[in-house]
Amino acid sequence: MNNQALVRARCILRANKLVHRPKEPATAGVQNLMSSRVASSFQHHRFAFSSVAQQEQSTDRRPSALEQANLDVITPGHSIFVLQKYAADGLALIRQSDFIKLCESARPGKMKDAKAIATALKEFRRNNRFVLQKAGARAAVEGMIRSSIPNYKELYGKPRLHAAVFVADQIIDEKTALYFAIETELVDQVLGEIQQALTEMEERGMQLKIEIKEKASGDEDDDEKLLFKTLRVTEGLVKVLVNRSVRPEFNMKKRAARNYLKRLQTVAGPELSTLKLATDIALSIGGAAVTQKDIVGPHAAAWWTKGVVDESILKAIADAESREEEAARAAEEEEAANTEDDSEAEEAGEGDVDAKDEKE
Repeated sequence: MNNQALVRARCILRANKLVHRPKEPATAGVQNLMSSRVASSFQHHRFAFSSVAQQEQSTDRRPSALEQANLDVITPGHSIFVLQKYAADGLALIRQSDFIKLCESARPGKMKDAKAIATALKEFRRNNRFVLQKAGARAAVEGMIRSSIPNYKELYGKPRLHAAVFVADQIIDEKTALYFAIETELVDQVLGEIQQALTEMEERGMQLKIEIKEKASGDEDDDEKLLFKTLRVTEGLVKVLVNRSVRPEFNMKKRAARNYLKRLQTVAGPELSTLKLATDIALSIGGAAVTQKDIVGPHAAAWWTKGVVDESILKAIADAESREEEAARAAEEEEAANTEDDSEAEEAGEGDVDAKDEKE
């Protein structure tokens, strides 16, 4: 009897062990297979969901202001009127695509279209928190160049120079925000237009060299005023690129730096081509001293240049300086010769008067 009880107790213990025995872990291969299947299923459902969401977003995209207006004729003037009315309450934001359409609608030879683009740049930045991007800056500059250059059958230098100076003025103006997004290539394009205009004017016999004064006297003619403004905007374009490339936000306070970086799209500075174009323009108008001070000086002072300037630019300035010295020396010799001739003529006249008095 005791043996039977003992055997029964052993059977019960063995049965309990079998029931509560922990399951053996799966092998590594089975685990990897299961995890890969789960992951692939998750990825499939995730991509399916994202594609459906993108389709819904594309189909449900709200049309822009110009799409809603559905204008029969699109010009910068019509577009800016629609966008101003659309964002009048200050809640709606102007899309970059609408601004690009406004700029691309600029007509060749229509100066009022170029002025409308400049007005849009200033208006949208001030009232609608519009952040200009690279594509918008390119469309704005190309549109203003296209509209401001007259479409004459035979275009000579002065109208082209007026157009290029107008576009350069908009780049320099802080209110347009082109400073934050314009690329160096576009600045080179504007400087190239200025250089081409000056070459055409010089071929027509116009004197480009002017006397640089600290303060305008008001007696200058229109050509001299235009050349002085050309020199000023050329210096301004170089300084804009140099100032942007030295990263001024590092010296700003936190709030000012945040606002600056919100608008900043590129930190590209002047390239060698930019410096060569600006140097040629400044040499033809202001001379070697002005070029060294206002073009090469700010570029060499930037920390990233380490004071190094290309040898070709330094050679061009040195050659211009030697030519100016030779011209000044020749002018002094000519003036001295004219003074000597005048004094000899005066002496000869006095001798004739004395001889006539003696005869009398």
